[in-house]
Amino acid sequence: MNRVRSIRIAAALLASVMLLSSCTPIGKMQQNGWIKKLSDAFPEDTFTFDGHPEQVLTGTDYSVVKVKSELYPDVYISLWKEKGELYTNYLAIAYEEDIYDELYRVLDGRFPCSSYVIRQANQRSYKGYPVEDIGSRKFIKNYMDYDCQVLLFCDDESQIPDDDEIKDIFLELLDDEPRVYNLQLYYFDAKDADLAEDNPLKYYKVRYQLFMTEEDHINNMYADYNGGTENDHYIVRDMDI
Repeated sequence: MNRVRSIRIAAALLASVMLLSSCTPIGKMQQNGWIKKLSDAFPEDTFTFDGHPEQVLTGTDYSVVKVKSELYPDVYISLWKEKGELYTNYLAIAYEEDIYDELYRVLDGRFPCSSYVIRQANQRSYKGYPVEDIGSRKFIKNYMDYDCQVLLFCDDESQIPDDDEIKDIFLELLDDEPRVYNLQLYYFDAKDADLAEDNPLKYYKVRYQLFMTEEDHINNMYADYNGGTENDHYIVRDMDI
């Protein structure tokens, strides 16, 4: 099964780190100490200082350290302190494969389709994780966000569920695997599979969303049809479970 490894570390969210962190500039010795702690926690990777983030309104934020990773050279990695504790977004990167494995475990076989792929498993890394190798099982239990896109490909349009069917599917998922979910399901013609993975917003037929902010409450289930908004609608709003 094809898997798209693409945990998104959004710049807008990472900017929140800077607001939460202390604004006190850090010295070179302290900055090196932070990087050493990350290196000690993850000795299989090599980290080097990569400057400080630039903020649109306030300029350079010297209270946050950007780090370059040898294993993940194209990923934004940062270290910062909050209330005396050192935090990083690195764990969501280090455990990325396990995050996807967990999503496939929970979602596999749930939704009618001929094939599917999970992509953009978003982790709220701006909140930060402890600078230690806690292991993927502990990360999944204590920190993981069940937030992703699911691209579903159908050989026949009859495979696409209607409102009542998708509601029942989501409720069954919540009964079997209670979590806080933000799921975006995009249904496509199977013939558009190659195009859809590059540009899902252009080729989908219908998008179903399950959005939650706490485990026992559904904020909404929503149906969104490509090509216009006149048929878009809420299936469920503010439902306790």
